[in-house]
Amino acid sequence: MTEKPPTTRNTILITGGTSGLGAASARAIAEIHPASRIYLAGRNSAAAATLIAEIQDATTSEKDTPEIVFLPLDLTSLPSVRAAAQHLLASETHLDVLLANAGIAAVPPGSRTTAGHEVHLGTNHVGHALLIRLLVPLLQAAPDGGRVVSVTSFAFRFALWGVPLSDDAGGWGSGRLVDWMMVWRWLRYAESKLANVLYARELARKYPGVVSVSVCPGFVETEMVKGMRFCDRIGTRLMGWVEGGMVSPEVGARNQVWAATVGRDGLRNGAVYEPVGREMKELGGPAMDGKLGERLWEWTEKEIEEFL
Repeated sequence: MTEKPPTTRNTILITGGTSGLGAASARAIAEIHPASRIYLAGRNSAAAATLIAEIQDATTSEKDTPEIVFLPLDLTSLPSVRAAAQHLLASETHLDVLLANAGIAAVPPGSRTTAGHEVHLGTNHVGHALLIRLLVPLLQAAPDGGRVVSVTSFAFRFALWGVPLSDDAGGWGSGRLVDWMMVWRWLRYAESKLANVLYARELARKYPGVVSVSVCPGFVETEMVKGMRFCDRIGTRLMGWVEGGMVSPEVGARNQVWAATVGRDGLRNGAVYEPVGREMKELGGPAMDGKLGERLWEWTEKEIEEFL
């Protein structure tokens, strides 16, 4: 077995790191901490290669150049998640930051992950949960204490019925034949974002040595939004206008970059932050439901136990 190399750099993992908010975060973090090893986890190796060259060419530090590495990761496949985690466990001595940024939205009914989970909950929550659990040893080994930054959304406030956990992990409304007026697909997205908030808080409770927070980026004009169906795109932009307007990925990434780079004392374990760095106090009933958080943790452990 190859001996792990000594690591003196900050080690950072960004899921969904090849485009949108993830790519913007990688650029900003590389500028703030040029002496870093940044893993861009995702499915698009060509986009990763382009971004890596861009970041390295743009580095302004005369002394340090960030090391950017592409890490294949498909959050809809739990074997892929485990393979990515095993690569890190074999390559690194610690992990300073896990930025759980990747996510999907507004996928039509019937879509599932390879494990059979409804695709929003499976991608946005279950895949990330497995990755986090497998990498806890590296996070605990970080010299200054590792941190997990989970990217949620203001949409979690609309999951008024919590996170439904059924035997098939379908979520509320997954069996509907008609996605009437976008309601079901956006509600499933909201439920998955509520799961991010609840799981981050439970992680903070169960592993207090690892800082775990969730952050809202605001309404961001990403390629994912541009690629949505017309009604979903217009609805998203309308909600963004109500909340103060859509922002670019560079602006949207500021909150998660702040959470990934601010001093440890600047974060309250388990908290939710809105742009930029403001703790959200009024979260709504389900987001404050400790029992729901416990049930979600227990259900998630059962769903991923085969891969731990």
